[in-house]
Formats: sequence, structure tokens, C-alpha cells
Amino acid sequence: MLHNSRVLIAGLLLASSACAHRSGAAPDSDQGRPPAPEVSVYVTNRYSVSLEVSVTGSGSSYRLGLVTPGIPRSFVLPQAFTASGGQVEFSAQASGGGSVVRTAVVTIRPGDIVDFDIATNLIGSRAVVRY
Repeated sequence: MLHNSRVLIAGLLLASSACAHRSGAAPDSDQGRPPAPEVSVYVTNRYSVSLEVSVTGSGSSYRLGLVTPGIPRSFVLPQAFTASGGQVEFSAQASGGGSVVRTAVVTIRPGDIVDFDIATNLIGSRAVVRY
């Protein structure tokens, strides 16, 4: 019985030491450097149905999310879109398909704010970059 208790205690000690966390910070190549500022996108949907909003740039496309009419939404772009030159295009389309509205290509930099206004008539939609 005593032998079984010692084996159990030894096993618990080994398990707890395996789960212990290091006290120091993990090495990081960006250590000491503040993170790059994000690019925020504010979308206002004035169209009659909910629209899926996406961004495209440097051969990549990323779905930002669904925007309901009359309820503005905000999103943060992945940093890859600014790191690869920052030339992007925003688009919106109804979830079930239909017409796609695309903005002109805009250039973004870290810290910028983009206002994507989807008009009642999709042709009047536009993206404006605030610096």
C-alpha cells in the first residue's frame, strides 16, 4: 500500500512539472517593437438587403463580414493587405448572389481608416481613405 502511494505521488509530481510554464517571455523577433497600427474599415449599407463585404489585394481576397442595411459595422483588415503594397479594392454582394459592387482601387497604410459607403443605388458606392 505504501509503495502504491509513493508511485502515485511520484507520478503526480512528474505530471505537474511537465505542465509548469516558463517564467520568461518567449523569444520574439519583434520584441521591443510596437505592433503596426491596424487599418479600420467602417461600412455603412444603405442598400435594401444585407451584403457580404470583402477586400481584395495582391492576389488575395478576404471576407470581412455581413452588413445589414442601416446598421453600420466596423472591421479590421489583416496586416497582409498593407504589407504587400496596400492597393486594395472593396466589394459587396448579397448573400444569395446577384450584383456585385466594387470600389475603385485605394491605397492603404497602417493606421488608415477606410469609410466604405454602400449606396442605395449600388453604382454610387465608394471607399474613402482617411489618413
